[in-house]
Amino acid sequence: MNSQRPLVTVLMAAYNTEKYIYSAIQSILNQTYPHFELLIIDDCSTDNTLDEIKKIEDSRIRLLQNDRNQGVVFTRNRALEEAKGTFIAIMDSDDIAVHDRLESLLNEFEAHPEYVLIGGHADLIDSADVPTGRQFTSETDPSLLRYCMLLENNFNHSSVMMRTEVFREFKGYRIPLAEDYDLFLRISTKYPVANLNKVLLFYRDHTLGLSKRYAQELENQILPIKENILRSLRLPCDISYQKMITYPINWSEVNIASYRQLHINLFNRIYPAHSTPSLRAKRFIFQRWYEVIMNNGGKMTIFYFFNAPFFGWKYFTVKQFRRAFKNSVKNLFKQK
Repeated sequence: MNSQRPLVTVLMAAYNTEKYIYSAIQSILNQTYPHFELLIIDDCSTDNTLDEIKKIEDSRIRLLQNDRNQGVVFTRNRALEEAKGTFIAIMDSDDIAVHDRLESLLNEFEAHPEYVLIGGHADLIDSADVPTGRQFTSETDPSLLRYCMLLENNFNHSSVMMRTEVFREFKGYRIPLAEDYDLFLRISTKYPVANLNKVLLFYRDHTLGLSKRYAQELENQILPIKENILRSLRLPCDISYQKMITYPINWSEVNIASYRQLHINLFNRIYPAHSTPSLRAKRFIFQRWYEVIMNNGGKMTIFYFFNAPFFGWKYFTVKQFRRAFKNSVKNLFKQK
């Protein structure tokens, strides 16, 4: 590794990915932006992963090994002490980065110095590097992204770059399986974040992936994440409130008054006083309010339709207005 401090640390946690890690490493070494360190931390792989890494000679590679198998959270968090770059780019050891991924992200940070975390879209490939025709797209409106992150993860983990000081401020990852969502949600409620409208990654979709093997365990992590973020925002955090910001939402269980108050408080917390949500974000938020009142509004549906702070003349369609009016009338006669 060169003695000069790199601008970017590319962090690759490795464990038993002998079949894919060579391609993952090469996709980083072949980047159009060359001034980085590739920090590879092997978590005591039991296959030939280490041999595949050592096949490649490049001064930008810095290889570390855990003294015993510690898991991905511990392994990635070694970067809290080890990373030398101003930025950290996450790279999973079985994915492939597009050739200008680092350059594109750095250009966006330069254009928008207020951003602390940026990601992008991902095309899916199979175990033989063949495109599946599917894509993981992320929300690219920063204002709407800030809200959408409360509902679900809107970052492709292996596409992101973040400021190292912010990664350290939040003390890295905390929980297994949903560790990326937990970290990015915490960051996004405090600082501006963004996604490029560009594919930055070829994400490997194979049956041995954690998201498929541990789908139920992953799901079980989500509500505690919501509880933690609501508590950190000093908002009610019991299970009913957690479910109001968790997909899929059972609209029939939502209390209108609680939902309204929660979201008024959320807006005050996640949108700074000097800024307001974008028109696209306001429309999205109104659509969710519309679902709540259509399921729970009863004869008051049309009254709730025009309720602040969700309503805006640019947010709805004539069809939605008619449906809301009919819903009120229908429920009015039901109660007579």
